Amino acid sequence: MLRAISQFNLAENIELHVLPGFQDNYFYVLENSLTQHAAAIDPGRSAEVQACLEQHNLTLTHILLTHHHNDHTGGVESLLKTWPGAEIICSSWFNVKPSWTCKNLRTLNPDEPDFEILGCNIYALDVRGHTVDHIAFVLKPKNSPQPTDVFVGDALFGAGCGGLFEGTYPQMLAALKNLRALPSQIRLWCAHEYTLKNLRVATLLGEDNHEQKLRLEKLEAMVAQANVLPHESMTLPLILSDEIATNPFLRWDSPSLQKTIDTRDELETFTYVRRFRDQF
Repeated sequence: MLRAISQFNLAENIELHVLPGFQDNYFYVLENSLTQHAAAIDPGRSAEVQACLEQHNLTLTHILLTHHHNDHTGGVESLLKTWPGAEIICSSWFNVKPSWTCKNLRTLNPDEPDFEILGCNIYALDVRGHTVDHIAFVLKPKNSPQPTDVFVGDALFGAGCGGLFEGTYPQMLAALKNLRALPSQIRLWCAHEYTLKNLRVATLLGEDNHEQKLRLEKLEAMVAQANVLPHESMTLPLILSDEIATNPFLRWDSPSLQKTIDTRDELETFTYVRRFRDQF
């Protein structure tokens, strides 16, 4: 794995550490640099998260979970042993594992108001479909008039979306509609690096999409120049406006795409694209 640990400034005193894990996962550590408190987001393994906390002298106060899959939760038990006071935050549909010695638990419904962690306001977005307990975490810094970042788990990827492990096609379409309704310049932080493969498959749909082709060409050139495998070249953060223009899973109402694949409504278009992607 050649993807490097990266650090991004999201807002005043708010830093984000992007930690590559397993073959193509991303784990996240959100830090308030003033308090040195931190939140782990989808920690599929504890080692990378703990190393980040130690390196930056951070105290883990929260663990945010988008859904229950083990590559997003596998590090929770170990982290709780080191940080027993950390609060787990997940959806109200999430089944917390009995082995987790969890003293503090907050469950969320998407219609609940913002809550504050690390000096930021956060709220849950309903993105069920990939799993039946999936939420996204939308972040709005204190001095920002609108949300700036969203942690989408496996609901959305670069030029793709999560497979339907548990949900239905209408559920997943509704999830993507919720994401597409966010501010167009919001940054999307997904949990896997699939962008290049997804773009290659997207072009096989045959839509005459100049922006999609240009995005693929640029990414192909970047990967070739770095001489790495597709999943080893980080494409984060994703920007929603770019995804709307080039991600076929957010183009269910595009006349151009519908004409190309001979579909007539939103659900038929989304279903066709999802089944097409499942072949690869």
